[in-house]
Amino acid sequence: MKVRWLGNSCLEIFGDQHILIDPNFLVEPEKKPDLVLVTHEHDDHFDPDDFEMYGSDAKPLAPEPTLKKFDLDGIGAEPGMYFKDFEILDCQCWKAEKSVSYYYKGVLHSGDSNVFPDVENVKLLFTACFPDYYDDYISAAKRLEAEKVIPFHYNPEEGTDDAERLVELMEDEGINDTILELGESVEI
Repeated sequence: MKVRWLGNSCLEIFGDQHILIDPNFLVEPEKKPDLVLVTHEHDDHFDPDDFEMYGSDAKPLAPEPTLKKFDLDGIGAEPGMYFKDFEILDCQCWKAEKSVSYYYKGVLHSGDSNVFPDVENVKLLFTACFPDYYDDYISAAKRLEAEKVIPFHYNPEEGTDDAERLVELMEDEGINDTILELGESVEI
């Protein structure tokens, strides 16, 4: 399976299905996805124009407040739910009315939360990199025993200092991590 970072918190996953999570991207997806998922209703996680251009023919999966805000005909995502090999988990994204994390075949997408759900066999942990929450990200990476942590939820054109600092701190703690360039992918 290949996971590609498209900027902000947007991931493109290539595997049994072609998936786009949080479609607000800086680099275009390689193709139209089979499935679109959204973690919460903030504009930096969902762009209606990006969705219109690269949205799926299938209904998007998102928390109800997200579907309502963007007037989307979709499927309401609830923590504890399973949908097409995805486990939908609780999280707390800053000032979101309702947010979820998605776990798929070893990949945990946490939106921009600093509170991570308990899940096993995390191969790739994607985490925001806000300086106020570095300790939370490090603690979660250790608790989840993530094989690799990748900071995201930033625009590299505006600077990578926060991601680079988080990587330094994680490396000091013995955590395997990396920074992806825009459009770069990692395989698991």
